[in-house]
Amino acid sequence: MPHILTHKIGQVVAALGLVVLAVAAFLNGTDRLAQDLPNSAAIVGWPYDTGAAQARAISEFVQHGPVSAISYARRSILSDPLSSRTVSLLGRSQLAAGQLAEARKTFEVAGKLGWRDELTQIYWLDQAMQSNDLRSASERLDALLRQNPGNEDRDRFLAHVSEGPDGRAMIAERLKKQPVWAASYVTTVRDLSPDELRQRVDVVLRAGRGLWDCQQTSVFVQGLIGANLLNEAQAVWRMNCAPSNSLVYDGGFDQIDPTEAGAGFEWQLSNRGDVSITASKGSDGNQRLDLAVQGVVSVPIIQQLLLLDPGRYRIIWRTPDTTPAIAGNLRVALSCKQDLREAAVGSLIAGKPDTYILDLNVDATCRQRLLTFWLAPGSAVHIDDVMLQSLARK
Repeated sequence: MPHILTHKIGQVVAALGLVVLAVAAFLNGTDRLAQDLPNSAAIVGWPYDTGAAQARAISEFVQHGPVSAISYARRSILSDPLSSRTVSLLGRSQLAAGQLAEARKTFEVAGKLGWRDELTQIYWLDQAMQSNDLRSASERLDALLRQNPGNEDRDRFLAHVSEGPDGRAMIAERLKKQPVWAASYVTTVRDLSPDELRQRVDVVLRAGRGLWDCQQTSVFVQGLIGANLLNEAQAVWRMNCAPSNSLVYDGGFDQIDPTEAGAGFEWQLSNRGDVSITASKGSDGNQRLDLAVQGVVSVPIIQQLLLLDPGRYRIIWRTPDTTPAIAGNLRVALSCKQDLREAAVGSLIAGKPDTYILDLNVDATCRQRLLTFWLAPGSAVHIDDVMLQSLARK
């Protein structure tokens, strides 16, 4: 009998052990789920309730205010004292509750546990700005954006740090290290105000040449043009993408890809169905554009945006491997808008059978000009080496 009783007791203990393990597994599973889904069911009060306590703290913060969240935030720290996330949750609750001294102590602990927590980075960024410590502010902002380049408060933080020239110099210094958020600095500008755009222009010019390619720069420049910041757009473009002395960008068509739409001060190519535009190598070995119009009307086949002061200008271009009779179907204009009536035929330069010249006056009607080449229907020409020179002011 004692042997049988001992065996029964052992079975009961084993069964209870399995129950305990099952309950622990269940609690652990619900706790992990609560970390990703704060509204899911989870139990607070057992030794490893980090996720449940965090979820309850967040729920209390939203529904009843930060004071109600503090006790649950403290509870989450008890079960996971080495997590900067749990510590920063307490700091955020204390800060929102007006417990500033306690919040500072909490965020000091969070900072020592690691700087990967966004709330901790944001707290110390704010502290640096309040004390006008722009270097520390730029370092904290850099660290925050390295972790999350798409942070929803990114533009607000950048504008805050960049309000003065010293702050913009600090941001430029961080950008020179080419962090992962450098590209977004010039390509996500659609919702910025004119003042914020001017801040970024100053930072980009301070950062210097070579950090952004022409494709990224084109997006920024297009945003500046859209905001009517023409001088700023031209300054950024010339620094990054216009190394030649010519007023025309990529006049030799060496950088162009006819399959992609240009932006900013790049060549804009017609996308009409009756137009063909391809790049090829000419008999001289240089890349050129091959233009053709199959329709029944003249087409503005390629154009480029320019900012020109009033004065007299000279346009020169080549039509390699194209007879003069066909090349004469190409007309050019420097107009405020696309207007075939303002386009004219160039004159052959003596001794250069494929090179044309046209002098034009530009008045003060508009500064934003379109250098447009029009091609007559049923024509196919090759074009290369477009140049624009300023002759004299009016």
